[in-house]
Amino acid sequence: MSNIKIISVENKKDLELFIRVQVDVWKRVPLVGWVEPLKILEKQHLDPEGKNPLFKKAKVTYFIALKNGKPVGRISAYKARHKIIGVDENTTGFFGHFELVPDSEVAGALLEEAENFLRKENCKKIIGPASFAYDGVYGVQIKGFEYLPMIMTPWNPGYYADLIEGEGYKKIIDFYAWFIPLYVVHPRLKRIIKTENKLCAKNKIRIRRANLRRLNEELQKVREVYNEAWENNWGTVPLDEDDMEYIAEGLKPVIIPDAALLAEREEEPVGVAIGIPNLLEAIKNFKGKLSIKNIIKLIWRLNKLPFSSGIPRLKSGRLLILGVKKEFRKGIGVLMAAKILLKGYEFGYKYGEGSLTLENNFEINNLIKRMGGIPYKIFRVYQKEI
Repeated sequence: MSNIKIISVENKKDLELFIRVQVDVWKRVPLVGWVEPLKILEKQHLDPEGKNPLFKKAKVTYFIALKNGKPVGRISAYKARHKIIGVDENTTGFFGHFELVPDSEVAGALLEEAENFLRKENCKKIIGPASFAYDGVYGVQIKGFEYLPMIMTPWNPGYYADLIEGEGYKKIIDFYAWFIPLYVVHPRLKRIIKTENKLCAKNKIRIRRANLRRLNEELQKVREVYNEAWENNWGTVPLDEDDMEYIAEGLKPVIIPDAALLAEREEEPVGVAIGIPNLLEAIKNFKGKLSIKNIIKLIWRLNKLPFSSGIPRLKSGRLLILGVKKEFRKGIGVLMAAKILLKGYEFGYKYGEGSLTLENNFEINNLIKRMGGIPYKIFRVYQKEI
């Protein structure tokens, strides 16, 4: 008789346990550079009664695995009622927030519970991990465990992939993260900027900093570019106004004006690029708590002063968003990316990460290679017929 019990999250207390499971698991299996997430942000993001707009357009449930009465794993399952590029949302469900000890029996029990939930929702296929799909945070890490984690990307022990595959799941696609050594490539970035500035000027393209004082207006331009530029990218969720406002609220504390760029032609938005500091570096010794003392530390470490103040406090940042409308792509994307990465170098960052890119998105992958990027982490997404 199995000593594993699966319970569903029914209230706030259960949700707190669901969040704590991740921390308990990772403490048992130490990872290089692991950083405990901020509990307050996790609660806001996962609370069905909170601000996350996903819960208005998806049916979501959470499960916790207990072994001998102690929590040893967790999983989410959800059925989307919104469009997802490359996925039939009518017959497909997702699992995510997959965290567990190295135990195949626990993995089987959690995935079976998610599958049973989605069968009741008339799903024929399950895809994951995807926590949540519109976040763009897909997959389990299968390569690059020796490197430090990056904000808003998956981070897990190496055995997760084996446990998922052991339950009959097959690869559907891989995502890449690219290492861009700024201390090496900054001369190359300067040459790119010099060359592509001329091309953009010839085509009457203007690249400017986002105006954070007119945030709502700027967000509409970002959303317009995003929904058009990503329209053929597998797994993309077209954003509506609620999504954009929620995402912007999360990014606002870490966004830096010089690293948020818009490309325009005669007032039409045609491209967007956003880079952010690696928040995980800033909160690495917070133990998941955002106390007054830690808030002061965070403000200092994120250097919420002019971006060019020249006070290096973090070592890395992420090129989070880079997209250009199809008919304007020549030169604009690489120029915006190079400008942001060069600012990072001037700010004292040692490296940037470009992520997450689809393995078959050759256009963006070649663009990052041109800037000196090297693929150093791989994240795999699985599927299974149910």
